[in-house]
Parts: sequence; C-alpha cells; structure tokens
Amino acid sequence: MKSMRWSAALAAMVTSCLVLAAGGLQYPSDWRSWQHVKSMVIPDKKHGLYGFHHVYVQPKALEAFKAGKGYPEGATLVVPFYDVVESGGATTQGPLLKVAVMKRDKAAKDTGGWQYGAFDPAGKAIELDVKAGCHTCHEAKKDREFVYSEWAP
Repeated sequence: MKSMRWSAALAAMVTSCLVLAAGGLQYPSDWRSWQHVKSMVIPDKKHGLYGFHHVYVQPKALEAFKAGKGYPEGATLVVPFYDVVESGGATTQGPLLKVAVMKRDKAAKDTGGWQYGAFDPAGKAIELDVKAGCHTCHEAKKDREFVYSEWAP
C-alpha cells in the first residue's frame, strides 16, 4: 500500500514537471480544425527545425495573424513537424515528429507575452528551455509580435 502511494506521488510529480516544461500549455487537440496558413520544409536533418512544417492558427487569432499584430490573450498557433521522406524522386511528408505551440499570455514577460511548448506525437510535453530554444530566435520578429509566419493571401 505504501509502495502504491509512493508510485502515485512520483507519477504526479513527473507529470507536473512535464507540464511545466511545456510552459504550462495544454496540448490543443483540435488544432487540425484551425486555419492552415503556411507550409514549408527544412530537409537538412542537422537543422534544429528539420521537417515538414504546417502552421495552423486558432480562429480567434486569425485576424491578428493576417495583420501581423494585435494577438488577443489566449491566441494560439500550432506547428506540427513531420519527417521528410525522399523516395522515387519525390519528397513527401512522413510521420509526425512533434507539435510546437505558441500561446499568447501577457503574464509570460520573459518571452514577449507568449508561452512556448512542444509535444510528442502522443501529445505529451517535451522538456525544453523555451527562452533559449524558442524565444531567442523569435525575438528577431518583435515587430510582428514574435511570429515568424506571415499571411499570404
């Protein structure tokens, strides 16, 4: 009985650490129903952003995305990363590798008012340093509220 309580406590601690690693973000399971706004591929496996990327914007964030500014609190963008498969002279999208998430949160002062996180294909948080691993690069787009992707009508 004591062993079971210890196991449950340990599982709860690990789970909360993983949620914190994703910046407290929850996996937005409905992202596939959001507006797809961009796709790109980085085929170099040595690149930190390797893979096929598709950018999805939550409906409440779409007008701000089009304008490049004015993201409301809670606005969320999702970028799934897929493996790059080359076969028979064609480059195609392979299995899902991870899902990156940005969520507007004015309390996230150290990261320009955004929470950043990443999840594995099962929707479990991936540990990462969001300031060094995400926001440092996004600072180059401060004029667009730290969002790289742009609307292309």
